[in-house]
Amino acid sequence: MITTLVALAVAVVPGALLGFVVPPGRYRWAVWASAPALTLGLTTVAMGWLPKLGLPESATAVLVVELLLAGAAIVVSRLFPAGLVPAERRSEGDGPKGDGSEGDGPEGAETSPATGRAALLARFRLRMVRPRWVDMVGVAIPAVVSVGYGWILLGRLIAPPGWDAMNHGYFTRRILDLGSATIASACSTGSTESTLTCSFYPLATNVSWAQAVELSGGRISTAMTAWSILVGPLTLVAGVYACVRLLGGRPVVASAAALAPTFIGPLWYSVVTGRITQQTGPAMAVGIALLAALTLRGRHPVRLGLLTGLAGAGLVMSHTYDVLVVAVLAVGLLVLIRHRMTVRSAAAGAVAGVVGGVASLLPFLGPLTSANGERESNQPALLGQLGEAFEYWVTDQQRYVLLGFPPPGGADSQLSVPSIRVGLVIVIACLLASPLSFVFRQLRWARPWLITGVVFTAIGVWTTYSDSAPAMLLSGLWYGVRERLRSMIFPMYGVVAVAGAVAIGLAVQWLVSRVVARARGLRDSTVPGAVAAALLVLVVAGLSALPATWHPLRGEFKRRAPVGENYVRAYEWLAENTPPGKVVAYDRHRQFMTWSYVDYGVPVLFGLPPLPVFDVQNYDRRWAAWNWLVDNEAAPPAGCDVNRFGIEYVVVGGGRYMPGGWERHYTPTRLEASDRVTLAQRFGKIDIYRVTDRGRACTAPGG
Repeated sequence: MITTLVALAVAVVPGALLGFVVPPGRYRWAVWASAPALTLGLTTVAMGWLPKLGLPESATAVLVVELLLAGAAIVVSRLFPAGLVPAERRSEGDGPKGDGSEGDGPEGAETSPATGRAALLARFRLRMVRPRWVDMVGVAIPAVVSVGYGWILLGRLIAPPGWDAMNHGYFTRRILDLGSATIASACSTGSTESTLTCSFYPLATNVSWAQAVELSGGRISTAMTAWSILVGPLTLVAGVYACVRLLGGRPVVASAAALAPTFIGPLWYSVVTGRITQQTGPAMAVGIALLAALTLRGRHPVRLGLLTGLAGAGLVMSHTYDVLVVAVLAVGLLVLIRHRMTVRSAAAGAVAGVVGGVASLLPFLGPLTSANGERESNQPALLGQLGEAFEYWVTDQQRYVLLGFPPPGGADSQLSVPSIRVGLVIVIACLLASPLSFVFRQLRWARPWLITGVVFTAIGVWTTYSDSAPAMLLSGLWYGVRERLRSMIFPMYGVVAVAGAVAIGLAVQWLVSRVVARARGLRDSTVPGAVAAALLVLVVAGLSALPATWHPLRGEFKRRAPVGENYVRAYEWLAENTPPGKVVAYDRHRQFMTWSYVDYGVPVLFGLPPLPVFDVQNYDRRWAAWNWLVDNEAAPPAGCDVNRFGIEYVVVGGGRYMPGGWERHYTPTRLEASDRVTLAQRFGKIDIYRVTDRGRACTAPGG
């Protein structure tokens, strides 16, 4: 629990402090809705510039710099309370009606000018604006429900599911072990004789996990799970609620829109392969889009522009291609915000955004723009098959099932489950009604979401069937994997469904008010829309709470994670019995033993495989040592490599393995008969073999 709370605090507090750079009101709430992204932006600045300046670069040092930067930003904002352009000097209140905000002028500037120490101290007074109780409840309900549902699905696992979770855990452990947050330190081939395996990797989130572990003394897997259950969902709730309220949506509708992605869309399925940033990236993109829109059409363009650039840099260094969603959604929000936009203020905001982003990313621009094989795209899944691509992205019913599981295009359908079937009918009906948001003025808040969903669905169709140069270049951002694009836009499904439900409610209201004489007073009422939105989320929440709905997804998570006390016992035994300077060999991620290193610090033989552009000999020699020890057929002698890498134990088994094409690189019978290892310990089906003198025998260089 302590590690979870610390992970949440580390993710939120540094970015939240930047909310005091702008005056109280809707701008500060918008900044707070983007707090995790801003924190990652501060992390990006620190982890990029500390090595350049020759300063300590550990995770804790990065956290200290984050807090110092946030504090410095607050001080500067107080020294220049009137802003830098005319648009920042207006002091009249500008909070949207009904959002609970008060005047929004620069703090310390709303009173007559004063001189001396009192005036200076007044500038540093942090004035708060308390939202209305209805907005506090409107945010709290979806936040609590979403976190509770996430705990049911993920909170009781030993570690996050998926092979990529082990990769990210490996990164984080390397950052802790080496006391360095640089990419070169984290991206390595193994615990001994490590070599660089990638030229660029967005590691800001990994640094945040390392900070939480250093402060709490807990497990890396706990910090990672906290992001899946707490940070991502809470950020999404705050961002969606703020966007809907800003564009005039009522609190009940905004609350429903904030909760709907919990059940409609692949919010949770996004982490099935262990890519936690694939879940949290789109969640953060919503708040950043709001900041970007307010930058160009608001009263504080320079301040918000710098913050937008900083948050965007944080997203780039967490899950890079989600910036595409930021751009499209921000344009839609920009058009509808009710505030006069001047060329001068918009230009100032745009320049500030570019400056903030470039300054944050400057140490990474070289490797980021030449990321070599890390941006190679797979061939389109349905090359030349436009009809099939359209079916996958639009008409496949699996795309709209509750929880987004199983994914579209597969054979493992759950449509025979009654709760899934009922939920599917409801969701599709609402989605079909969502275009009415361009008819009903009450639904203007939904238009940016609908447009964003349509744009990226079209991109999905195009990049799924076309291998043209532009399509390949674009799809290369998500490696040509369709599921990554679906995950990138997962908030759209739930928000647009709520819009459709409200549209149905408004359509019924319009019809009844014209047919029934006594109901004509309902024509301008907001109640029917709110009732429809609330009814939708109540129904889908109830259906999603049924075991038949969530058990299959929970089962998929369990299939992709270590389950059972024997894993913990094996990890602890290895941590206690592995001599200093020695490493443990196992079949890489296949049998979940990587967590022995991630959570228990047991040095491992296999790290990350190098990209083709790097020298792969180091990694090949690790596999040669493995093949020799497990007595694979035709394996050449590699005792010298066993000594070179300091292999002490070989671990196999567990009765579980990673699904999805992870082949076994040993034969159990040959391993048991091998004289190069001997059984040292057994926990259930987990076998731990100690390397023998025969396994270490080195008779010739390289042999």
